[in-house]
Amino acid sequence: MASSVLSIKKVLKLACNEAGEIIKKSFGSVKKISSKGKNDWVTTQDKKVEKHIIDTIKKYYPDSSFIAEESGASPKSSRIQWIIDPIDGTNNFIHDYPFFCTSIGVQVDGELNYGAIYDPLRKEFFYAEKGLGAFLNNKRIKASQVDNLHEALLCTGFITSKKHYAKKNIDNFQKLLFKCRSIRRDGSAALDLAYVACGRLDGFWELGLNSWDTAAGVLLVKEAGGVIGNSQGKTFDILKNKSLIASNKYIFNDLMSNVESKIL
Repeated sequence: MASSVLSIKKVLKLACNEAGEIIKKSFGSVKKISSKGKNDWVTTQDKKVEKHIIDTIKKYYPDSSFIAEESGASPKSSRIQWIIDPIDGTNNFIHDYPFFCTSIGVQVDGELNYGAIYDPLRKEFFYAEKGLGAFLNNKRIKASQVDNLHEALLCTGFITSKKHYAKKNIDNFQKLLFKCRSIRRDGSAALDLAYVACGRLDGFWELGLNSWDTAAGVLLVKEAGGVIGNSQGKTFDILKNKSLIASNKYIFNDLMSNVESKIL
């Protein structure tokens, strides 16, 4: 590990805060938008924020490697790997819909040890460290205690750039709609996972996700006492699995039994 002045936690907070300032300055203004594929968009702010985050991290951990949504994976390997989504919820951001975040997960020696999700509009900093718990603005958070799927507030997402996932998830949505209290579709998987961790949501599922969508949120949910699995209920691998289920410990099995995906 490279010598550094700041701990990983402090670097995460610094990078998220600085990213948040860049995002807030451009929120509500005209944005330059380009397409990465059908129904998959990127703004100049996504790229600017990602570069700033990586540059900030490199000041303190210069030997790190990265997996980032806009720039991909860095070629070199390192003990410390940062998994970055500069603006999770880009479509929301483009439309001035106030639900998006910056998400950063950190693997050390291949193990997910740190996660941070920052909502710059609400100034909410979610942080988790393996074995030490999950926190929102330095206050300990826990997953909800709702123990019945019928009383649960759930959330999901539809990745319309990947039609095979979206079509499959419509079936899941219809199956669950009348088995729970209600279902939300907020448009930021990372922030949805943070909301499961702090008990605002009781469960979340989505198909077709990437590692930068899930890395930080997966650790948050686990450290908050929740449960994470793929669509078969098995251990979720952030680098391999595309379909994720997250909930408190009470409704996980019921939620899992209603979610289907041939592609895990």
